[in-house]
Amino acid sequence: MFNNRIKKSVLLLVLILVISIPTGAFAQSSGIDYEYIDYVIDIINTYYIDDVSTETHQTNMIKGLLNNLDDYTTYYTKDEYSRFMEGMNGSFVGIGAYIKEENGKIIVVSTISGSNAERAGMKSGDEIIRVDYKNTKGMDADQVSSLIRGKEGTTTTVYISRAGRTRLFRIVRTLITINPVRHEIMDENVGYIVLEDFTADATFELRRALNSMDEKGIENIILDLRNNPGGYLDQAVNISRLFVPKGPIVNIKDHSGAVTRYDSYSNENKYNLVVLVNENSASASEIVATAIKDTGSGYLIGSKTFGKGSVQSLIQLPKGDGLKITIAEYFGPFMRKINGVGVTPDLIIENDLYDIQLEKALDYFK
Repeated sequence: MFNNRIKKSVLLLVLILVISIPTGAFAQSSGIDYEYIDYVIDIINTYYIDDVSTETHQTNMIKGLLNNLDDYTTYYTKDEYSRFMEGMNGSFVGIGAYIKEENGKIIVVSTISGSNAERAGMKSGDEIIRVDYKNTKGMDADQVSSLIRGKEGTTTTVYISRAGRTRLFRIVRTLITINPVRHEIMDENVGYIVLEDFTADATFELRRALNSMDEKGIENIILDLRNNPGGYLDQAVNISRLFVPKGPIVNIKDHSGAVTRYDSYSNENKYNLVVLVNENSASASEIVATAIKDTGSGYLIGSKTFGKGSVQSLIQLPKGDGLKITIAEYFGPFMRKINGVGVTPDLIIENDLYDIQLEKALDYFK
């Protein structure tokens, strides 16, 4: 059992590709009245109480363009983009806490076992209200994550609210490398595999876990996707191919209405499979869960998933900054809608004081 499971809820997304846009690709005319925008900037520069740099104006304008699109389209400054990519690739400099935005608040989802955040006393459910004296009100999880991360060996001060009281933690940033897969053998003949997120090496690490099970002749597998917030689309497809027999896995519908289908090519369903999901299983997790459920490749236990069925792309801009922009919606292998709906398990059961969902998964094999 793994008591301190990594839940990278700041990453509620699926990424198709990373694009770099050359400087010459800028459009010269878009119908926008730039003179009017300059007029407003002049008013700000003339009357606003503090000086505002040109860079700040530019950043604010770009963020404003994306602000009212959807919850997953956002702009990253150069530093924010660099830190975001570090997390996607499985390592980053931080304190060892994963966060999410919930009802306008920034909530700690979990701390990594042995991390400085855990040692300091930070707990799941803590609300982060300030980072290094910067109020987090109005920020999203990505922005707060960027504040927390920084240069290795430096210290950040994080203010949290817990049970109506404010506490502060001074925590040293360290390099954190994540293996997204944990596995063990339970009840002698059941392999238990936790997939914590879909980082760039998720398929490789999951294959290693399955190879370990194969060597021991274990065919009963529990794949735990609870609190897995997603990650790379190609990892979701490749991991689905480990469990789903020949046929469709997921359908991607772009803004033009064109649909691209990703298939599995396996001729066998090798494992007796149970998949655990909950309300924090999102995006790439839902691709895998839906593919397994709809093709009859396994049995789902837990609670209804998050319901994020949109696809984001990362676009790197010429100055090192970047956009995360929603470009498509994905559907199950037989066009089941996921966005805003989620995936309903075959056996719906909520966890109580102990892990009854895992207990039911073990019972399934008995």
